[in-house]
Amino acid sequence: MLRRRLLQAVIGFGLAAVALVGAGGAANASPGGFTATYTHAGGSGALADKATGGISWYNRSVTFTSVKFWVHAGECGTLQLQGNNTAGELVDEAEFTGLCGNAATGKWYTIGDVPLDGSADYGGITRVYIFVWDDTHQGYGYTYCDRSASSCRVGAR
Repeated sequence: MLRRRLLQAVIGFGLAAVALVGAGGAANASPGGFTATYTHAGGSGALADKATGGISWYNRSVTFTSVKFWVHAGECGTLQLQGNNTAGELVDEAEFTGLCGNAATGKWYTIGDVPLDGSADYGGITRVYIFVWDDTHQGYGYTYCDRSASSCRVGAR
């Protein structure tokens, strides 16, 4: 009889705990993809560079997936991927330089998957930056994504 009451009490507490945990609001999903661009003439000209891809967030690290970079005809660009911690400090980065368009047409480069390692940082990578540099005209654009946000945002230039 005592065992039965104890079992009922344990089950009751367990169900109450599940109900409380389930009552919380829905968590924001981390951004799963990005687009970063740079446009000539302060945004009113032709598209100079563009980067697209996915983002896989891990405990302290991040991997950019299926990354592609486009550069305008006759120009060169650079793609820079950065991972920062909550203090805004750079944790890890990757850079791809010498990406040039054909003389007559723009060109897509397949970069692929790019891991950034934040395992040595206590809080890990919580924000990523995607910079696209127009090496020909010395301009750039960027997008940044926070693990805690549901989407990425275009940075001020």
